[in-house]
Amino acid sequence: MPHMISEKSERALLALFPNALGRPDAPSWLVDQLVDAELHRRGGTDATGAFHALALTQGALLKDEFDFSTQAHSDGWVLSALLVNPLEFTLFNMKHGFPAGDAAMRAIVSTMKEAAPGAKVVRIHLGTFAVLMGPTASVQASSELLAKTRESLTRAVAEMKFTMGLLQLTVVEPTNSQLLGPLVWAECERALVIARRQPTEALQVRRVEMNGRLPDFNQR
Repeated sequence: MPHMISEKSERALLALFPNALGRPDAPSWLVDQLVDAELHRRGGTDATGAFHALALTQGALLKDEFDFSTQAHSDGWVLSALLVNPLEFTLFNMKHGFPAGDAAMRAIVSTMKEAAPGAKVVRIHLGTFAVLMGPTASVQASSELLAKTRESLTRAVAEMKFTMGLLQLTVVEPTNSQLLGPLVWAECERALVIARRQPTEALQVRRVEMNGRLPDFNQR
């Protein structure tokens, strides 16, 4: 007999995941969802091979990059990003089926990893990926990197077209790495919207002053 969670826990879980109401297997399904979310937050990759957005916004994905920058970069913490959004992915799934769509997503992530060794590929949301290149990455965002990646993506997934964008973000005096994740996520989303609406593939340069340095209390 399967183990059942308490009614109190079930109500709490259903409040977090109301779309599970009416499902006979809801408690087990909800627990699985929470386990997956925690694994993603801790840095487990999803089915595409990319980091989940939770690792960026709630986890420690940028901690090593932050620790390195506090020792070696005085002008601010610098990260660049290459953004990739496959267009009309729903139509691709309708034409070729979901298994082919899943394979295409894995191919996209694999191509992005090959284009920027040592960088972190994050699934920003359902249909958008970002290559995050911090201080320790072997390459940084550039028009050459974008062109190279687009060429490789065209070979890997011939029927897809993509919106792509470039971002260079400098954060001056961040207090800790946990603040950086949501900021990077928001700036990646912003850069992609601009790339889609302009349209432009030029490097978008952003600078955020957080002023997290402690004041000198000895000065009067």
